Amino acid sequence: MRTWVYIDGFNLYYGIRNSGCKWLNIKALSEAAMPSGVVVEKLKYYTARVSGIADSDQPRRQQIYLNALRTVPEVEIFFGQFLAKAMWRPVLNLPVGDRGIQHGASQTVLPPGRYPIAADPSVTGNLVESLPVGKYGKGNKVRQPATDAIKALVHAMEEKGSDVNLASHLINDGWADRYDAAVVISNDTDLVEPIRIVVQELMKPVTVLCPSDFGASKPLAAVASHVRHIRAAHLHASVFPDTLPGTNIKKPASW
Repeated sequence: MRTWVYIDGFNLYYGIRNSGCKWLNIKALSEAAMPSGVVVEKLKYYTARVSGIADSDQPRRQQIYLNALRTVPEVEIFFGQFLAKAMWRPVLNLPVGDRGIQHGASQTVLPPGRYPIAADPSVTGNLVESLPVGKYGKGNKVRQPATDAIKALVHAMEEKGSDVNLASHLINDGWADRYDAAVVISNDTDLVEPIRIVVQELMKPVTVLCPSDFGASKPLAAVASHVRHIRAAHLHASVFPDTLPGTNIKKPASW
């Protein structure tokens, strides 16, 4: 059976970034996480070139990884792009609760609570909530900002194109009968409709291979033929060697 794999690169990255397995051979991973005997004929990897604004070394590390992926003959890489924006957003949490705030020679510990930004404590508008770091960590439901929360001008990077490219290729390759079965590595609900089209109209099976610890989203699970999960054992069994044989491509030291 001709099996093609479509990989949302950033969705996979954010799902595994704390696993210690970012130096990942995606073909080995796809075959490890699928049932025994599945041979992947083609992999399409969708990503965008990262900005070095937050980490000046990040583009170099990404390029090394892309060079490693290109040593796998079955892999083809497709690029979207990052768009930088300045956006006004309400502040949900100023993470200084229970932490010491230094001001000159003095230090103040601000208890968790809601505080007016104005110097006059009697002012009720422009409130910001101050909570301990980690309050909104894994497993905690993110709350809505207060209606009178202060707003901050923030720098935001928005990745554009990868989900559209993946969806377009998944449908087009299906219509062209290039595969018998498809695997989508993503937990992005934007892919619900293209997966539904392939499964219900083209009558080709699509497995969603979920990189999230929280499990596959319900909308994706509802349209996919099968749902499987990427486990820690799959990741650890699928990393590249620190130095790829016959090349000078080496795993970034911080990985």
